[in-house]
Amino acid sequence: MKRLFIFMILLSGIFASCNTAKFSLNERKLIRKKYTEKIMPLMLVSNNADSVILYTKSIKFPVNSEDKKLRKLTDLMYHTCIDSTNPGVGIAAPQVGVNKRIIWVQRFDKKEKPFEVYFNIEIKEYSTSKSDGWEGCLSVPGYRGIVRRSDTIVINYDTFDKKNITETVSGFTAVIFQHETDHLNGILYTDRIFDKSNLYSDEEYKRIFKTKNSSN
Repeated sequence: MKRLFIFMILLSGIFASCNTAKFSLNERKLIRKKYTEKIMPLMLVSNNADSVILYTKSIKFPVNSEDKKLRKLTDLMYHTCIDSTNPGVGIAAPQVGVNKRIIWVQRFDKKEKPFEVYFNIEIKEYSTSKSDGWEGCLSVPGYRGIVRRSDTIVINYDTFDKKNITETVSGFTAVIFQHETDHLNGILYTDRIFDKSNLYSDEEYKRIFKTKNSSN
């Protein structure tokens, strides 16, 4: 009877672990830390150790709204993305050192332009119509580049309330989704720039726009 009781406890532990994100030891350490104003340090491609994380494909996981580590991570990612000293329109978990399929995206296609979190996101379809646009990245500071992206995409993702949703997104918001989902697949926007003459320093980028605006 005692053995059966111990077995049941172990079994319940296994089932409980299956319903939570399995963070690595290093990931758990990152999440447990106390950060000033909830701002996590960003992984930078210029740092060799960081670049290993950035170029690693992130994994799917079971989403559980009661998982305290997952809740804390998503909250930290949000505050890191909206940091006034270095704001972004999206962020992916690998950018803060966690290889899980989690992103935040600012929905410019919705009223009030809210930030929303997405789990286990995949892009299922890409439109054949594409456009060139400027992109930057919190993990590649000091540069901007021209990237060609699909104008419309179909995404599939999980939510905290255990829903699985398929949605069609277009315009600039679709570009953000493509950029952030690339991060989950170990791809940086600079990898999409085949003609490196389309990669500019921030100073060159500002000069280009200053010249362009003054000529209008």
